[in-house]
Amino acid sequence: AVVSTQSGHYGRELLTTCSDDTSIKIYDVQHANLIGTLSGHGSYVLCVDFCPDNTHFATSSSDRKVKVWDAGMRRCVHTFTEHTDQVWGLAYNENGSKLVSVSDDKTIVIYECPI
Repeated sequence: AVVSTQSGHYGRELLTTCSDDTSIKIYDVQHANLIGTLSGHGSYVLCVDFCPDNTHFATSSSDRKVKVWDAGMRRCVHTFTEHTDQVWGLAYNENGSKLVSVSDDKTIVIYECPI
């Protein structure tokens, strides 16, 4: 099941979905096709957000991790492990210098970006 979607650009319009099957899928909107399936989380992927410059996106999961992905290379470039419970949401600030995550551990974590 698709849990969340986010659009961004990396030379084209992308649609990124996250799911309870632990995958992140990237679609090329213009050509209506799947261009990549990413894995790396150990449990449900709960949220996805693109950095404002659209070169990276971040995901959060019930595995207690926040991951930053390179949109063009389609690979994880950093994993944050500060939370002690599932991470329900995350968002970049308007210029992409910070990423914020919220968790069932009752904390909000602010990360410095870019990675």
